[in-house]
Amino acid sequence: MSSPGATALVVIDNELLSHGVRSMLKSIPAMGSVWACGKASEAMALLPAQRPDIVLCLGSGPDTAGLVRGAVRQGARALILLEGPDLDVLDEETVLAAHGFLMQAEVTVDKLREAVDQVNAGDIPLPPALARSLMSRSRRRPEHRPSRRISITPREEEVLHFLAEGLSNKQIARRLGISEHGIKRHVTNLLAKLNAPNRTLAVALALQEGLIRAAQPA
Repeated sequence: MSSPGATALVVIDNELLSHGVRSMLKSIPAMGSVWACGKASEAMALLPAQRPDIVLCLGSGPDTAGLVRGAVRQGARALILLEGPDLDVLDEETVLAAHGFLMQAEVTVDKLREAVDQVNAGDIPLPPALARSLMSRSRRRPEHRPSRRISITPREEEVLHFLAEGLSNKQIARRLGISEHGIKRHVTNLLAKLNAPNRTLAVALALQEGLIRAAQPA
């Protein structure tokens, strides 16, 4: 018997956008049940009963932070849909707690399928425009003096640069011509060296520590 697939809860108060996202998610073979509601308060009530694998919500809502934290506590992976590449609409805790980000204007069935595959594999969907926003946000922070020296290998530095571009493990493996398993090992080592719980924070810390430089927009 085949597995039922990942379940999702869509939390979007715009009915047209919500319907579109739900329809696209339902067309993805890896997805199972897809529920929807318009308000974060309704979603919080549904989380314990439905226990979705993925919670997809708008980043512009006033209750996004609480919803993301609630989803994570229930073991769900939180995907945040943003209207633009400006991560300043979210507080730091929400950015670091989220399991991935999507740009509203770029959402297609293929993009959603890729995002679902990435979060299921432990990757963090991070479109390049949002990666640049993360870099810019990190550079605006006060001067940071490292309290310890972090040593990374040339290969780990290459992997860090690709993480900062928002690439998945599979995409990085193709760029570097090595196995995806090898990339996972490098990412695990980087998270340990940077004492970072996820890839997003690892990139931010690498920028602060001067391990990589923020790319300038083309």
